[in-house]
Amino acid sequence: MALLFSGFSTHVAAPHRQGTEVGQPELTNSNRSDIENRKFSDFTNAYIPEISEHLTASRSGWLALWSNSTELGRPLYQISGFSSTYLPTLIFSKIVQDPWRLATALSLSFCFFAGFFILLFAREIRLTPIAGLIAGTSLATSPLFMYWLTFPMFPAVWCWSAGALWAVTRLAKHYDLLSWSVLAFSAYSLLMTAYPQPVVFHAYILGGYGCWLTFHQIRISKMTSVQFLALAVSALLVGAALAFPVYRDLLILLLESARASPDPSFFTVVLPKVGNFSEFVRFFVLGTVPEIFGNPIAPTFPFSYNGLSVTLVVIFFAVAGLLAAFKKTWGWWLPILVLCLLAFVHPLYVFGVKYLGFNLSRSTPLGGIMLPLTVITAFSVDALTKRIRQVDRAKIVFFSGALTIVVIGIGTAYGMSQQAPVRWELITGMLLASGLLIAQYDQPRPLLLVIALASVVAMTSYPLILRQNPGQIAMTSPLVETIRKNLPQGSRYAVATPGVSVLPPNLNATVGLASVHSYNSLSSTRYHTLIKELGGQVQTYGRWNGSISPDYSSPMFWMSNISLILSPVKLTHRNIEALGEVAGTHLYRVNSRMGESLQVVPQRLDTRLARMTINDPRMLGNERPIKVLDEGDALEFEVTPMAPSVFLLSQKFHRDWQAHTYTNNEWRVASAIEINGVFQGVLLPAETNLVRLEFKPFARYAWIAHVFWFFLLVLINFNYCQRYRRRILGQA
Repeated sequence: MALLFSGFSTHVAAPHRQGTEVGQPELTNSNRSDIENRKFSDFTNAYIPEISEHLTASRSGWLALWSNSTELGRPLYQISGFSSTYLPTLIFSKIVQDPWRLATALSLSFCFFAGFFILLFAREIRLTPIAGLIAGTSLATSPLFMYWLTFPMFPAVWCWSAGALWAVTRLAKHYDLLSWSVLAFSAYSLLMTAYPQPVVFHAYILGGYGCWLTFHQIRISKMTSVQFLALAVSALLVGAALAFPVYRDLLILLLESARASPDPSFFTVVLPKVGNFSEFVRFFVLGTVPEIFGNPIAPTFPFSYNGLSVTLVVIFFAVAGLLAAFKKTWGWWLPILVLCLLAFVHPLYVFGVKYLGFNLSRSTPLGGIMLPLTVITAFSVDALTKRIRQVDRAKIVFFSGALTIVVIGIGTAYGMSQQAPVRWELITGMLLASGLLIAQYDQPRPLLLVIALASVVAMTSYPLILRQNPGQIAMTSPLVETIRKNLPQGSRYAVATPGVSVLPPNLNATVGLASVHSYNSLSSTRYHTLIKELGGQVQTYGRWNGSISPDYSSPMFWMSNISLILSPVKLTHRNIEALGEVAGTHLYRVNSRMGESLQVVPQRLDTRLARMTINDPRMLGNERPIKVLDEGDALEFEVTPMAPSVFLLSQKFHRDWQAHTYTNNEWRVASAIEINGVFQGVLLPAETNLVRLEFKPFARYAWIAHVFWFFLLVLINFNYCQRYRRRILGQA
């Protein structure tokens, strides 16, 4: 693993250098060895912008809470491991300030600990060290992990599921603080870092395993089973409770979002479709030896591939496990069977969507077989390295090796039948690796096993890593600098329909620009209301908006504080002024806009209202507030003392913004209200001098989890030192 990841001392996990995205297409067209693939565009359009905001956004406290770079402001997401609400991320953020390196550190750490937990699991159930090494390394360097290395929330699923597997296994034997703590932290980490839908699949797998452990405990003693259940359930509850502040805020976003409830067909579209024998062979080949036809991560790969394949080592030991360790592994073959049925029998998956929690996101259940396969691999290696009859060993090894070679042959034949490119040098390497595995036929040869594993990783997994030189990642261009020069502080730009090919929504945050557009799966109904008023649409199930077609003189456009328009075509309107053209994009300055805030005096003002409609603030008496403080989640403005009035902020309303006014020489709680179904407002009493707004989500209390884990770690170390001291004294 050290050799595998050593390249990241000079590179970072990244799918491309975002040259096209910022307006430097010459970067994309240059000749270089590192592969670029825009299939993984969420990395640059969602994850890196979010991490960038967490690292650099203004804040009044320890945690970045609010972003003004997209939409009309929105809460920052505190999940997926991108936020300092998660303790390891907080530690990483103190070491690195580069979002690409932080994302890389997260992904690599999840890969490493996934393998480490499997090592500990194998040790706990008394398997041979080589069994844990082969199984753990196979998981940590699996094609699934390497293919999705730019998506940290994917390896996080298997990492912390493996952590929970080891912890609950150990807890069934040792009612100690370490087992309980790791189980609690694994539950907490799954909630804070992992992609939700695979977590549900693994919850069922681990839940079934927990039931088996409980049944085993009952056979020993009912009291023992009660203690085990109490400890396990309490650990899970504590882990969930410590993630509650973040999930409370996430629930608010979900309730206020315009996220549609799609038909079950939305979820089944990603499931494999095997309608005939040819499609079955194709699925089988791509799930076992896809690298025969080229690098599956490359855009030029001739088939559709999503990282769902296993290596020759896993194939060999899965077959051997059926023959040599079925009595010990049959319980792990059951979830594999169930997950395969869910994947191929679509009505079963629809049932899961309706009743079993499979409706969180689109995800194939086949990824869930990785953990059971890893456990089976460990048992299989253990069985073949312990003393069994030589005749039995030879039969098992030769049969498993023969099937492995047959798999290679099927893949080769399929590629030739489809006139796909076949890499004969790779096939030769695979056959040699199979020979190293077959060399175990007469006695265990751990060194040859390690060499076989290393060669398979080098041929299969390592080429799947998308990595780039961070010094070559584009962060600016003539267009970006022109936008920056003409974008006044506190304002935002917009793209006119039909849109431009540069600066996709959210990526603008990475380069330090503010936009009205957004790529957000939980964008609020208020944002949808605004975009509709501005002549745009929020597409892809309410996630994405990249352009608008507004009336440039309308009140809603004026209140949106858009100061710059980007357009692929020439525009004419009295409220916009041409600035020129850069790289095929026309730029226009907006002549009249509200600015960041406005103080207006409506003709009628009911202080009991939580919502208010102001048809056109330009028609009312108004004053320009002066901003005196901007800490991102804390804003303060100096306003004009007058009759009761309304403070209007060109920012999207959110219920967690709290307002105070400085009136008659004292600070008072004020009413934060929604304006025109979109904007943030505050009711100002007469003779108000200052208004202060503070964003107060529950995520602010995530530090409680940090303190809890810190003291738990101190307590574990103290207990270990005490045991070590007693052991030394006993030997003396």
